[in-house]
Amino acid sequence: MTFWGIAFTVALSVPTARGQGGPRFEGQPGAPGRSPETTERRTEPAGTQSQGQAALQRAAEADKYVFLFFWKEKDRRTESLWDVCRSAMTRLGDRSDCVAVRVDAASERAVVERFGVSRAPLPLVLAVAPNGAVTKGFPGAFDEAQLRAAFVSHGTARCLKALQDRKLVLVCVQDLPPNRDRVTVPRGVAALRSDAGYARVTEVVALNARDREETSFLQGLGVDPRSTQTTTVMLVPPGTIVGKFEGAVSKEQLTAQLAAARSGSCAGGRCGPNGCGPR
Repeated sequence: MTFWGIAFTVALSVPTARGQGGPRFEGQPGAPGRSPETTERRTEPAGTQSQGQAALQRAAEADKYVFLFFWKEKDRRTESLWDVCRSAMTRLGDRSDCVAVRVDAASERAVVERFGVSRAPLPLVLAVAPNGAVTKGFPGAFDEAQLRAAFVSHGTARCLKALQDRKLVLVCVQDLPPNRDRVTVPRGVAALRSDAGYARVTEVVALNARDREETSFLQGLGVDPRSTQTTTVMLVPPGTIVGKFEGAVSKEQLTAQLAAARSGSCAGGRCGPNGCGPR
């Protein structure tokens, strides 16, 4: 069962070649005075700052999203889609920013390699949450409504980031009464998270079932917010639910479920350096 209609799978489906990112340029596709037909590749001065990296940092500090517009050729299609981005930002500017990232500019090499877009179809837009999670990818035409759909809940963003970092994710959902503000995770989850063999490859996301921001996400996970017990959902990259537990759960139950996942849909292991936990 694949977890929710997660937006980041769109981004992951884009054909890429990680580690083969090209250089980049810092201009926008529609920069004043430079038409698509007359734009020429230019050599960047040494030490030119990455606009993509700077935008990511600013967005993280301001708790905003950033839409990375990857491009190379300045043609009518690129200009048109860039205009869509800029127009959308006039209405979404309090929540997000957009920046043009030219994939063959040297200053953008690290950003291109980080997102693995050196061989992706261009132009391409990736929506990046404040925590660095890619929440949506647009390898073709898009409109403002689609850009708006890239905004996800904090819980969703945390899960996406961990999954994109190839980690095991344990989502613990509890119905908290008004006089409590912290979810108590099951002992088995805490034990697994503190195990030296799992600590670096496991992310625990605790959510309040009453948090309205998370309603859609919890529905996608198949969690009943009215449950009187803590629900623990286990996910492995790229976003597959491999286990769900109601109430108390032991470390042994969790590791057994991971072992079953390794021999099934997660064969070969994809949620840690040694597969789904240590072997």
